[in-house]
Amino acid sequence: MISGSFRFLINTESLNGVETVGNLSRHRTAPVVLKTSVGYLVRYVPAISGESLAHAYQVALVDLAKKEKLPVGVFSSRYDFIKFSTDEVLEKEKIEAPKKAGNEKNESPKIAHDARRFEVDVMLHDVVADVGGFMYAGNPPVRRTSRVKFGYMIPALIGDDIPAQLEAQFHVRSSQSGQMIYNVEVSSALYVMSFSLDEDLIAVPSTEGEKVKGEEELEKQRELRVKVAIQALYSVLTGNFGGKKSRFLPSMKLMSGVVTVTDFPFVPEPGHSNDYVKTTMQRLSKAQGIFNGKGKAYVINNEGVEEGEGAVKVSNVEELVEKLMGK
Repeated sequence: MISGSFRFLINTESLNGVETVGNLSRHRTAPVVLKTSVGYLVRYVPAISGESLAHAYQVALVDLAKKEKLPVGVFSSRYDFIKFSTDEVLEKEKIEAPKKAGNEKNESPKIAHDARRFEVDVMLHDVVADVGGFMYAGNPPVRRTSRVKFGYMIPALIGDDIPAQLEAQFHVRSSQSGQMIYNVEVSSALYVMSFSLDEDLIAVPSTEGEKVKGEEELEKQRELRVKVAIQALYSVLTGNFGGKKSRFLPSMKLMSGVVTVTDFPFVPEPGHSNDYVKTTMQRLSKAQGIFNGKGKAYVINNEGVEEGEGAVKVSNVEELVEKLMGK
């Protein structure tokens, strides 16, 4: 499992708008609980959703998969990630829906077997559904859990003050019919981001049942699929996510980050304290003993946070991705 926590300093961004109220385009906000010197308080802070990050990741995955001649579905190739949710979508993707069980005995194994066949067919048809998961809502339903996970980006919760601010910026658009006033809410914050990629389960069916046709091809493609799944992280970690960038391209800098590679479930400490990397390294050391497992960590440090011991220091995202790919 590859997991990471990062801190980004992002100024004057409007990456995740949620609605328009009159002539105001609102930035997404989320409630957070903050521990202060006077107790726990609730604050509403600017946020960038995990869905936004996952969309950017899957867009990068599509482009990389096409470059490597890996399969990409009809809708995914348009960056329309509705996956294989309905019979109408299956018809356009030319995928046979999972069969319903008959009235014979031992129906459950038949359901499981055809669900596994369906999952493998979808994975062979679209690498995005393999890595990003899908949910067919028919009868019987078939689900594949996403192998990549992103949390909301929220400001670092450090001390009594949250390093974040929202402000509505006044603009005027001119046309032949006159002028139109509008306001865009922008944010500046020290954002915290977390992700995980379970690369061991890429190209591996999740539905129980006997082995079905096509699994051998998945095994042949597995190494290449894992490669593009790791490469797609580069796009997100270099700030290629969010919307409204044509006129609100933010000033963005990666301040620090820690990425762990383990053979057991592990997620680094979120970056809400200046010792989050050090804490991650301490937890990783203990977790290795608990699970009798293997783990290593890579650190980017552009802000002087405490690093602890045992991590490999890398200077930038490019070097990090090379390390993750084993180069």
